[in-house]
Amino acid sequence: MKRRMGNRLQLFMGIVLMMTFLFFTDLLIFGLAVIRFHSVDYQNPPEILTHLSVNNGTYALDEQEAKSLLKHGQFAMILGKDGNILWSEALPEALRKTYTLQDVAKFTRYYLEDYPVHTYVFEQGLLVVGGNKDQVWKYTLEFDVNLINYLVKIFPLLLLSNIVVLVVVPTRIQKRRAKQREEERTEWIAGVSHDIRTPLAIVMGNAEMIAASTGEEEVRQRAKSIETQGIRLRRLVDNLNLSGKLEFGAGKFEKKKVRISRFLRKTITDIMNQTEDERYRFTLEIEDSLQDLELYFNEDLVERAVMNLLHNAIRHNADGCEIEMRLYQDRKNHVFLKLSDTGKGVSKELLSRLNSRSYAWESGIGQHGLGLKIVKQVADWHRWKLSFANGEQGGFACIIRLR
Repeated sequence: MKRRMGNRLQLFMGIVLMMTFLFFTDLLIFGLAVIRFHSVDYQNPPEILTHLSVNNGTYALDEQEAKSLLKHGQFAMILGKDGNILWSEALPEALRKTYTLQDVAKFTRYYLEDYPVHTYVFEQGLLVVGGNKDQVWKYTLEFDVNLINYLVKIFPLLLLSNIVVLVVVPTRIQKRRAKQREEERTEWIAGVSHDIRTPLAIVMGNAEMIAASTGEEEVRQRAKSIETQGIRLRRLVDNLNLSGKLEFGAGKFEKKKVRISRFLRKTITDIMNQTEDERYRFTLEIEDSLQDLELYFNEDLVERAVMNLLHNAIRHNADGCEIEMRLYQDRKNHVFLKLSDTGKGVSKELLSRLNSRSYAWESGIGQHGLGLKIVKQVADWHRWKLSFANGEQGGFACIIRLR
């Protein structure tokens, strides 16, 4: 039902946005048309008067200007102060008459007997320049100046509000739909994780029971292998579930004050108890000045991140290695946690991808990538700076600036 309503809302907003887009497109086309045909090309009255000569009361227009009038399909005449025509050029027969003051008042604003005209007042009288019928559309609009001033003031606000609506509304809708999809994805992952845990616990319990009760070494080793892979599968499911919660903000995690030295000792003890393999040697180094340091962080998240780094070192160095955790500070009193190993390290290409902001887990790099992605997500959630590096003598290292 929610998805259907979301699709309907998306369709409605799409129609609104399309109508808005077409409206502005039409306005643009109209504006271009107005610019293209912004005015009628009347002959310039002062220029006509310049080319008009008077000899003993007789007016004469030079040949070039007369041809220009004919070329544009226009006519011109001069009305004296008494309304009589003193001179004309290409004047239609229907207009050859005497004009009253009322006639002049009419055609100076609109038309002279359906002929569109422009008028120009000069010392001897009134110069009238007109064009052919049905050539020009003229209409005079009148508005209160207060209305025009008001429109000038609110137009920028209207334009700005339209832009804001066009930007904010689609963005909000898109974010809401994306959040809804990711919430559904997170819920699905959580459901699958829950469904996997129960049969996985049974498999691991049976494997542990078989390994403890059998006397055959081969069966015991196979049972141990099943248990080990079950633990790995459980960790992978937990990582996938946690990654979804961190990425989409579905989980509720709280920070509290934790003594970092005690936390690190507990974590390294847990990994040593889980591993019990002489091929791996764990060391913890904490500067004396940081023994009593307390920081605000979510203990469960940081424990998962540290465990992922430790398991990552074990899993990808089958021949064994030394694994070190070190808590130290620099001259600027920045506190760092460094987890490193003396194993085979990673390729430069993968290292570059791990340190990039756009790094995302890919199926092709397996749990190695997902575990490290969670390390980055936990660091980002705490607003810590993190970087990955290969050691000078080989191996892989993760440096997190805690403060």
